[in-house]
Amino acid sequence: MKNQEALALLKKVVQMETVLGKEKMVADTLEELLTSYGIPCEQVEYSPGRNSLIATLKGAEEGPVLGLSGHMDVVPVGEVAWDEEPFAAVEKDGLLYGRGTCDMKAGLIACVVAMIRLKEANVPFKGTLKLLATIGEETSAIGAGQLVDLGYADDLDALVIGEPTNLDIGVAHKGALWPQITTYGKTDHGSMPDQGVNAIEHMLLVINEIKKTFDFGSYVDDLVGASTSSLNVINGGNGTNVVPDKCTISLDIRTIKKQNHETLKAQFHDILEQLEKSVPDFKADIEFINDLPSIRTDLDDPFTVLTKKVVSDVRGEEPGTFGMAGYTDGSQFERAKKDFPILIVGPGEPKNAHQPNEHIKIEDFYKMITVNEMIAREFLSL
Repeated sequence: MKNQEALALLKKVVQMETVLGKEKMVADTLEELLTSYGIPCEQVEYSPGRNSLIATLKGAEEGPVLGLSGHMDVVPVGEVAWDEEPFAAVEKDGLLYGRGTCDMKAGLIACVVAMIRLKEANVPFKGTLKLLATIGEETSAIGAGQLVDLGYADDLDALVIGEPTNLDIGVAHKGALWPQITTYGKTDHGSMPDQGVNAIEHMLLVINEIKKTFDFGSYVDDLVGASTSSLNVINGGNGTNVVPDKCTISLDIRTIKKQNHETLKAQFHDILEQLEKSVPDFKADIEFINDLPSIRTDLDDPFTVLTKKVVSDVRGEEPGTFGMAGYTDGSQFERAKKDFPILIVGPGEPKNAHQPNEHIKIEDFYKMITVNEMIAREFLSL
């Protein structure tokens, strides 16, 4: 598949409005294309209209399994006007504009085209090249999570995720733990607060205990920085003259490798249990609405070394290696039954993701196709 054909495919996929859903449109398109090249595909339904896609290209003999992954969903366009139609896939001055060009349909299509080129080349290799095109990365990586739960990642020996990195190499990123806590009280008239149980006041006790118990900033990783916690949602009360009988908060905790999520969750449960014992009429529950581990691949891991060499050869300069604050599908793939290196490499400037006038450099898209193909050739060489 030539570069112009690859660009035409990318434009076609960008024009599909897979805003937090409808990914099956992309999965169907990619399955039809890959099948035409003799590459077997399988779709996995998450919910109606939301299908992940797995494609496998097997070599001449048994060997390692290399995964290439990208997600098919995109975030909403937003309220700020764009200079170009967001889903028109406009090409101008060496750039391709459109929602999802950067995050991350260019990275996804670079995986697909690399697989096709390896098939076209008919070069013998050992092992398997596996494409995992996921749904719902923008909503807690639910598609990758489903694939992991179903065992589709258990045979992987290495994985490249094509999120935008400007063709540098992401070797680590933080995890995410989102506790949602609700306190329950008893409503009454605001003029008789002693007759009720104030859920908001009880939530203030919870918040104070959380602050006393945790020191997230003391956990620091040299690549991704310090662990963080942010209280980002609070809801409670429905009138100034009514004692509130319910209050809910949600926290966004970003974790590093040193932190164990099960330990953190146990500490939150302990806080609520202690308050139930010590505060009259205290009642609360907790749900963890997001629970994704951090990832980290060593800089001296053989797969990192291989990838760095390939990217250097394609770019003509050595790529940077870095850690990310946000999470990717890698957090879900990290849960697979065996450990394997996970790297994040893709076209596009990370700062352009989720922004008006989102775009990628077309030349970087072409380079990423070559990077993926060369990583596959090296990793799966006979």
